Order: sequence, then structure tokens, then C-alpha cells
Amino acid sequence: MARKSAAVLAAEAAEEEQAAQAAALKECLDYMHVDEDDDNVGRIQDEFIPAAKAYLRGSGIEEPPDGSDPLTIAQYKLAMHSLTLHYYDHRDSTGTEAPIPLGLRPIINQLKHSGDWPL
Repeated sequence: MARKSAAVLAAEAAEEEQAAQAAALKECLDYMHVDEDDDNVGRIQDEFIPAAKAYLRGSGIEEPPDGSDPLTIAQYKLAMHSLTLHYYDHRDSTGTEAPIPLGLRPIINQLKHSGDWPL
């Protein structure tokens, strides 16, 4: 059996990463009840999801690595999807700032105290 070259391995890894990102986007869109052909999908992917992840990172919560407790992963996704939906729902708002989604702070606190992140 022939060994794969570094270029082939890198291409396969890139394809896997792209497939994982597409699956994560679809999961978020399903949570948000947004169709994949919505005009704002590009903004969701390029702006709202990264902004939600940055908010969580700023709160001391990183995306759980592979192999993390499934409940921790589920809570992280719930928080990230909730924030993404919040940003989507308020994308055209001007003037006043909308409060973060109800229930998000307890999820962040629980994730902080789950043992997967330093306090």
C-alpha cells in the first residue's frame, strides 16, 4: 500500500475541516430556523458566528476540544447558537443595545465551573 504524500494528507485534512465547518453552520442555521438559501447566511457564517465565539472567549469560554464531555459541548453549542441568533435578530438594530439572551449567563457560569476551563 502506497503512502500518502504530505500534500495529499493536507488536502484531506482541509476537506475534513471544510466539511466540519459546513456541518456546524447547518446545525446553527437549523437552531435559528434560517434556510440555507437565506440572503444573510454569509453574514451568519462570517460575522455572527465568529462574534458569538469571541463573546464566549471574552467570557472565559473556549470552544471545547474534540473528546470533551458531550454535555459541555452541548452547552457550548447552545450558548453559541443563542448568541448567533441574537446577533441575527438584531442585525439591523440601531440606537439601543439589546440585552443578551435570557439564560445565557447561567450557561456561561456553568461552563466556567465545569472543570474544562480555568477560572
